[in-house]
Amino acid sequence: MPGKPENELIVYGPFHKTFFDFLTQFRHRYYNLDIDLTYYAAHPVEVVQKVRDEVKYGIPTADVVMLPHYTTLMLKESGHLRDYRSPELKAYDPMFKDKDGMWSAIAVEPTNFIYNRQFLDQKLVPNKLWDLTNPGLKGLVSMQSTQDWSDGMYSFFYFAALLSLIGEKKWDEFVKAFLKNTKPAVFACYHNMQKYVSRGDYAIGLPLPLIKVGWEVETLNLSDVPKTASMRSIGIIEKAAHQNNAELFVNHLLSAEWQNTMGKNYEGLVPTRPGATMKYNAPFKNPTTAMKYFPDEHGVKDAFSPHSLLEKFKAAGLP
Repeated sequence: MPGKPENELIVYGPFHKTFFDFLTQFRHRYYNLDIDLTYYAAHPVEVVQKVRDEVKYGIPTADVVMLPHYTTLMLKESGHLRDYRSPELKAYDPMFKDKDGMWSAIAVEPTNFIYNRQFLDQKLVPNKLWDLTNPGLKGLVSMQSTQDWSDGMYSFFYFAALLSLIGEKKWDEFVKAFLKNTKPAVFACYHNMQKYVSRGDYAIGLPLPLIKVGWEVETLNLSDVPKTASMRSIGIIEKAAHQNNAELFVNHLLSAEWQNTMGKNYEGLVPTRPGATMKYNAPFKNPTTAMKYFPDEHGVKDAFSPHSLLEKFKAAGLP
């Protein structure tokens, strides 16, 4: 355990109710410490900018961020995280902890395409990537924008990963035909996209992390596309006021106790700790070998470079 805890902990993270629950469980575990918890929820890029602005102007900011991995990497890139190597990390594979000690991955989220079987004729259900270019899908497909980053950049980094995995020629051909033939509806928020597919406004939605689906919605598995995933990671803000409690919280989320609880109770979040119990079916048994992870630090830097992939996406017409 870190040194004597302060009386407060401030965490910034996503809108997911799941992550509110993380703090509730932390409070229950350390009830005797009387820690006042504050949780600020917003879209990922907004959280990054909030931290940067608060540090710049000397405003109290988060102690810990709990975010999609690409946003944690953004904060590392801008120098806002500090080195903390939890003793719990001894149990973890190197791929789930930063070599510089700036972040730790608490969960894996496999990438998902979804479709509504009630509103999609079985003969139109794609089995391979090129099947998504079928003109019969015109008006039935929705996607998260690769250019509107107001609600997140998941789609941008997914299409960047797809480019790397299938090669530029095949990617160019697919994107051109996909946009021309299906004319997908575009949303800034993938949660809204999922909602519209669930209620039947659209039959297909892509991409989004593996989150609980229901009603007539199922996962769309494409046999020729490598399985991909991203991480949920945590980091401690260097200028934060409550460093001891921040360390305690990081230790909690990486502990065997919490990783087992998360694996049993929270569908869609695959624990990164080896041997953690899983109640729900994960699309793989070993998260260290079965997935292609995106993005890495290079991918995040490239997103904001002068000649980034964003320019290629715009030239290709990818919305």
